[in-house]
Amino acid sequence: MIKPESAFASSHVAWLLKWADELVRTRSWNEADAVFQRALALDVSPCGHIAYGCALAEQERFHEALCQMTAALDIAQRSGDRHALATIYHNLAAIYRELGDTDLARRFQQRAISQVDDCGPDELLGLANDAWLAERHELAECLAGTAAEIEEEDEYHEPSAEVEATLGLLTGFLNDPREGIRPLLRAYSRHKATGELRLMGNDLLNLSALLGELGRHRGELACVRRAIACFDEAPAPVSAAKARRLMAYLERLRQLRQFDPSRN
Repeated sequence: MIKPESAFASSHVAWLLKWADELVRTRSWNEADAVFQRALALDVSPCGHIAYGCALAEQERFHEALCQMTAALDIAQRSGDRHALATIYHNLAAIYRELGDTDLARRFQQRAISQVDDCGPDELLGLANDAWLAERHELAECLAGTAAEIEEEDEYHEPSAEVEATLGLLTGFLNDPREGIRPLLRAYSRHKATGELRLMGNDLLNLSALLGELGRHRGELACVRRAIACFDEAPAPVSAAKARRLMAYLERLRQLRQFDPSRN
């Protein structure tokens, strides 16, 4: 998800959005909701709706997030704000990926790209995700690699945690699982440093999958357990439920591996 640039909002609205963002960071969700609502009542730009939509998506309140992004889209279309439109379309693509609608996600990602003059790392990473979901794995690896190269060209910034996580997943599944573990661990550490529990959980699930490929089943189970704890604390109820189903499946596999037919 891409958050809006508060410079496009009034100074008071920008202050409210910053306050709301701090409340989100401390997971004070009810207070954050109230501050976002105050900002929306004063904001005539798309910024407040985009920021609130991102916060709602972080809590996996995806349908509420879609409502906010749709409201932002209406404002941005009336004003012809291409920068805001690109951000909104990118975020809509991210939400629809979470909801499993890969076709809509791909369409919105293409619309996001149509609003910018050059494809940056965020756009390329979105395309990489769509390519991966479409099982075009080599294209996904190429796009994610290009996103990383662009970020590496900026001497003042290292590749984002999201780029590292995506590259780790792609490298691990398309080449050698061992090669994917290190970038995923780096991404996890960076998400942990910023308190992004939902992303930490996603990193742990990806690590679990790679450890499973290597036959390291105790580590595989441990990562899923920690992912569930992250999702519960976030809170990210949709991801937590999926992780619990995965945990139950892995536990059944563990029991089958321990089954000794000679005991019958």
